[in-house]
Amino acid sequence: MTDDDRLQLLHDQGYAVFPGFLDRATTARIRELIDRLLPVATSEPATGPKVMRHPIDDPLMTELLLRPELLELARRLARSVRVEDLMMLEQVLIRTDRKAPPYGPGGWHVDMAFRPADYASTPRGTYYHMVHLCNDVGPGGGSFMIVPGSHNKMYAFTGSIPEYADPKGIGIDQITAAGVDLSAGIEVHGAEGDLLVFNPMCAHSASGNCTDQPRYVYFASFMDLSAAYLRDHLRVTAYRDKIPDYLRAALPPDLHLLDR
Repeated sequence: MTDDDRLQLLHDQGYAVFPGFLDRATTARIRELIDRLLPVATSEPATGPKVMRHPIDDPLMTELLLRPELLELARRLARSVRVEDLMMLEQVLIRTDRKAPPYGPGGWHVDMAFRPADYASTPRGTYYHMVHLCNDVGPGGGSFMIVPGSHNKMYAFTGSIPEYADPKGIGIDQITAAGVDLSAGIEVHGAEGDLLVFNPMCAHSASGNCTDQPRYVYFASFMDLSAAYLRDHLRVTAYRDKIPDYLRAALPPDLHLLDR
């Protein structure tokens, strides 16, 4: 399967897996960083995933951000003309430790209420999540869960109801109203080094880890600089205001990934 085939799958079902995107030396470094920043609890089971968002003060975050393969795929996803037109939305580290029952999805949601025109435009006014798997993830291992194809119903929903033009996350009531069948949700498994890309307008959820193997992931998300609706939301919420200065200083001058 080619990358073009995977991009078509992404369009059709809302997610696709790009195998072998990271080498195992790099995934091992990411696991070490996550364990250093998010110590493992030893006294009782975890209640859910441990998440660290920017600022993440470590040189590895700069190295990961500037990987040419990542930026080129992000450019294609955003339909940007050039890599120089990309803007980073976020970098996130997550470890999902073993938890007590119940397992399964932890909370179905949609990240942001985009309109059909945001998705259809060139460049896009939306973004994609790019999730690097830093260990093998199998059944019950805290896998990402998604309802394949649900982004199509969510876009039909936001396109028909004017009040969902505002950039708020969409909860279970709206997902149900859009006609999404949550019983069709699946776990997405993968191997260490794989890249999972998914549309944030799909109904998705974290899930409980019933194994002794933590799940480690590194998220990266990008948008085109022209995505005004999304940029305005990021400014209002100050979501990117804590990006560390050292990361800004490390970028080549022709890249605008950390523009405000």
